[in-house]
Amino acid sequence: MNWTCQYCNKDTSNVDYDYLVGTDHLSCILENVKMKTKLKITNPEKINTRNLCLDRSTISIKYCGHNHSVNDMQIPYSFYEFEAHKDYNSQTTVFQIRTDIDSMGNVELDTYKGKKINVSQIPVEIVKDRAALINKMIELVNEQIV
Repeated sequence: MNWTCQYCNKDTSNVDYDYLVGTDHLSCILENVKMKTKLKITNPEKINTRNLCLDRSTISIKYCGHNHSVNDMQIPYSFYEFEAHKDYNSQTTVFQIRTDIDSMGNVELDTYKGKKINVSQIPVEIVKDRAALINKMIELVNEQIV
């Protein structure tokens, strides 16, 4: 195993496990998380909408809040959460838009339908354009996750 922190390239073989995430210094990871470009959705509650679709169904989208969590590697992240309901289907679709912007200008969009999850990358421009984001959510509500 290579005991080198990928952020500072220093040896971590003599560092206590409480201060490591894998072979990386916890402090380096936290500093890197702080320095990442973050997405900010202004007035996300304005995304609360009731949308009439071409098939005459109605999809309601509601902003649920700005939340925080940790991933499988115990690295903290934050996300905006939205819920969508289609009128004739009681199943809720939950969207979590992560705030970390990658080097390609994309953010991670996690879509939960029942016990199924779809993880995709979408351009920040879609998130910042309220109409484009609502249309993307409607598209994903109507899409079947396999």
